[in-house]
Amino acid sequence: MMLTTALRRGTTASTRLQLHRQFTRRLASTSADANTAPTSPSRLSQTLRRLFSVGSIAAAAYTLGSLYPPQLATLISPRAAPPPLHPDDPAAAHYVESLENELQNLPLLNAHRAQPDADGWYEARPFANLPEERRVNSLTAGALRGPGKLALPPLTRARRDESEGWHFLHVGRGLCGHEGIVHGGLLATLLDESLARVALLNLPEKIGVTATLNLSYRAPTRADQWIVIKTRLVEAKGRKARVEGTVEDLQGNVLVEANGLFIQPKYAKLLNTQQIRQIMGEPADSKEPLTEGAVAPVPVSLPNSPPMGQMPAK
Repeated sequence: MMLTTALRRGTTASTRLQLHRQFTRRLASTSADANTAPTSPSRLSQTLRRLFSVGSIAAAAYTLGSLYPPQLATLISPRAAPPPLHPDDPAAAHYVESLENELQNLPLLNAHRAQPDADGWYEARPFANLPEERRVNSLTAGALRGPGKLALPPLTRARRDESEGWHFLHVGRGLCGHEGIVHGGLLATLLDESLARVALLNLPEKIGVTATLNLSYRAPTRADQWIVIKTRLVEAKGRKARVEGTVEDLQGNVLVEANGLFIQPKYAKLLNTQQIRQIMGEPADSKEPLTEGAVAPVPVSLPNSPPMGQMPAK
C-alpha cells in the first residue's frame, strides 16, 4: 500500500513537471509572438523606404545622364544628329557666317596672334580661292565643303621661314565614321594636306607628292568642334622633305600624331608651280612672289576675316 502511494506521488510529480515545462514553452512562444508582431510593419516600412530611395536615385541618375551624358555613354550609345544643311538653304549662309565669327574669336587663335614673335608669322586661307573648275573636283575644298562638314577653308598661321604651321579647322557632324566621331580616314586626309603644305614650300619647285604617311590615333576626335593641326619641318634636303604634326583639340589634347616624307618629282619643272602655291596660300610679301601672268591670291571675302597675308590689327 505504501509502495503504490509512492508510485502515484512520483507519477504525479513527473506529470506536474511535464505540464510546467509545456506551460513555460507556450508562455515563451506567446511572448515571442507578442514581441515580434509589432515589428513586422516596421520591417515592411523599412523595405519600402529603401526601395523608394533606390528608385529615386536611379531616376535622378537616368535624368542627369540623359541631359548630360558621360563621354563613355555617348561613345557606346551615340545620339543621331540631324543631317547637314543644304548649301542652298537660307540658314546655311548664317551658319557659315557664325562659324567664321567664332573662328576669328577663338581664344587660342587670338593668343597665338598676340605672342611676342607674331611678326615672324603670317596668315593664309588655303583653298579659299580655288578656281571653280578645280574646286568641283576637289575632295576637301569641293565634295566635303559645306555646312555640317568642312564649312570653312582652314585658317593657317605659318612661320615666314615655312618651318612651322598651325591650321585651325572646324569638323562638322557630317564627317563621321562612328556616330559623333570624325572618320579616321578624313583626319588622315587633313593631316596629309597640312603636312604637305610645310613640306612643299620647302622643296625647290614647291611641288611634291606624298611618299609615306604614318599616323597614330591617340583619342577619338569628336565631331562638331574646332581642331588645330600643328605641323613642323623636320628636314629638307634636295628633293625630299620630312615633316611631323599633330591633331589637337582647343584644350591641347593630342588626338592624332603623324609624320611623313614628301618628294619632289623629277618632272616638277614642267608643272604649274604658281597654281600650287596659290592654292596653298602664300603671304603677299613672299620672298618668291608669284610670277606675272599667274592667278595671284586675292583677299578672302569671309566675314571678319583679315585679308590673306596680312596680320590682324592688335
